[in-house]
Amino acid sequence: MKFLKYFFVALLSIVVTLIAVNQYVPVLIDVPKKDRLLVDFNFGKEITNKELIPVERKAKNIILLIGDGMGSNQIVAYKIAKEGPNAITAFDMFPVSGLVKTHAYNTVVTDSASSATAYSSGTKTINRYVGVDHEKNPVTNITELLHKKAYVNSIIATSEITHATPAAFAVHTESRYNTDAIAEQIFYSNNYFVLGGGSDFFKPKEDGGLREDGKDYLSKIKTDAILLETKNDLVNHRFKKGKKIFGLFNKEELIREAHEPSLKEMLDFALVNSNSMLEQGCKGFFIMAEGSQIDWEGHDNDFYGQYDEIEEFENAIKSALAFAKNRQDTLVLVTADHETGGLLIEKDTLRYKETNQMKVSWNTAIGKGDHTGAMVPIFAYGPGSVNFTGILDNTDIFFAMQEAIGINDLPEGICY
Repeated sequence: MKFLKYFFVALLSIVVTLIAVNQYVPVLIDVPKKDRLLVDFNFGKEITNKELIPVERKAKNIILLIGDGMGSNQIVAYKIAKEGPNAITAFDMFPVSGLVKTHAYNTVVTDSASSATAYSSGTKTINRYVGVDHEKNPVTNITELLHKKAYVNSIIATSEITHATPAAFAVHTESRYNTDAIAEQIFYSNNYFVLGGGSDFFKPKEDGGLREDGKDYLSKIKTDAILLETKNDLVNHRFKKGKKIFGLFNKEELIREAHEPSLKEMLDFALVNSNSMLEQGCKGFFIMAEGSQIDWEGHDNDFYGQYDEIEEFENAIKSALAFAKNRQDTLVLVTADHETGGLLIEKDTLRYKETNQMKVSWNTAIGKGDHTGAMVPIFAYGPGSVNFTGILDNTDIFFAMQEAIGINDLPEGICY
C-alpha cells in the first residue's frame, strides 16, 4: 500500500507538471527529421503565358528591383522584427501585387541564372545558363532591345556585377561560372551604368585579379570608360554624357566597408544621371538593381544578416517610389528571383499566448538553407502595373514590361 501511495503521488506530480509546462512555459520541440514525400508529376515544357491587358498610358522608364532569395515570409519576418506585425513598410506602399512562379525549364527549383534570364528575356532555361535558352542559343534581353530604342540601361548589384542576376541583363553564356567571358561581355554590353562589386573579375591573375585569360579589362575601363572605385567617387562625380560608367567598389562582392556606396546610393546615382540623359536625346531608361545578399544570408540561415540586407533593399525601394510618384511616367517593380531557406514563422508557445517573440526556422538542407520552389511576391507601381496582378510565370515579367512601355511602337534610335 505504501508503494502504491508513493507511486500515485509521483504520477500525479508528473501530470500536474506537464499540464503546467504546457500552459505556462514555451515548449520548443526539436523534430529530428522532417516529414518528406517525393511526388511524381508531369513536367510539361509548354508555358501558358498571362494574357496581357493593353496598356493605354505607357511608361517611359522602368525600375526593376530584385531581392535575391526574398520570399513572402522574408518580407513578413522583416516587418515583424522591424516594428511589429502591423508595421507599414515600403512593400506595403504598392497598389498592385501578385505572385510569381519561379521554376526553371527542367527543374521545379530554379537558380538565379535561370530565373533572371526569364525576367530579362521571357525565356525559360536551365539552371546555371545565363542569357541563353535550354539549347544554349543566345536570347535577346530587354537591355539589348531597349538600346535600339534610344534607352539608357543600368545594372546594379550588391554582389560582384558578374553574378548571375546582373549578368542575365547583359551577357550570353552556358555557365554563370564563366566569369572571364561574363566580365568581358559586360564591358562590351550596352549597359551605360554598371555599378556593384567585382573589380577582380576584370583584372588578370598576374596583376592580382581573378581572370584566367590574361586580359586586362580594368585597364580598358580606365581608358575607354569611367571607373568609380569609392563612395566618394560616386557622390562627387560630375556626370557628363559620353563614356560609360563602371562603379566597381570592391574586389568581389560588397562587404559594407566605409568606402562602399549602399544599394540606394548606387540607384540614386543611376536615376539622377539616367534622367539627365533624357534631356540629351535618350527616350527613356531601364534600371535593374539587385539586393544580392538577401539570398546569401538565407543560405547561411542568418536572420539578422538577412534583416540588414532587406532593410538596405527597402531603402532603395523608397527611393524608386519617390522618383516614380514625382513623375508618374515610371514603372517600379519589386520582386525576387526565388525563395531561399524555406523560412517559416512559427508560434513560440503551444497555446497561442500573447508574446513579443517571433520564432523563425529555416527548412531546407541540413543545417544550411537552399533555394525552394515557392512562389515569390511581385509589387508594381506606375503605368503598366495592371499586368502584374494574380499568378504570373517568371517569363510573364518580360512581356508585361514590354507592354508597359510599348516597345514595338517605339522608333529605332541610339542615344549613346
